[in-house]
Amino acid sequence: MPDRPRRTLRRAPRRAGGFVLLEALVAILLFVLGVMGILGLQASMTRSQTESSLRSEAAYLAQELIGLMWADIPNLTGFAIASGSCTATSCQRWLEKAKTALPSGSATVAIAALADGSTGSDVDITVTWTMPGGEARRYMTRSTIALSHTP
Repeated sequence: MPDRPRRTLRRAPRRAGGFVLLEALVAILLFVLGVMGILGLQASMTRSQTESSLRSEAAYLAQELIGLMWADIPNLTGFAIASGSCTATSCQRWLEKAKTALPSGSATVAIAALADGSTGSDVDITVTWTMPGGEARRYMTRSTIALSHTP
């Protein structure tokens, strides 16, 4: 019997040859989207933390000014800040501190006599600053400073 040539079976070419590459590209895309989401979240948290920090600093400064006013009731009108300055020495120091502590920091203080004629005044304090992104912010508080006043 003569040798017969062997037949080899050929398989049809696989059509899934680039599937692994496509899976890798989709995985990389999902990874990049996840990283970008995390970076966006980090930026948002940093912005919120900065805003919160500046707001609490403004609140602290306003309460500090109220304390200074309580310590110097006879000179209360010297704490009025309308055009960026005041006459009381402790108020001037406080205003410089506010300008230093807050970006573009400034303040206004309105002092009005009590309606019932008691010795003292109603005080409105507004502390303003500018966020690093350029947005203006303000903190407002109102207090009554009087030796013997019952609302």
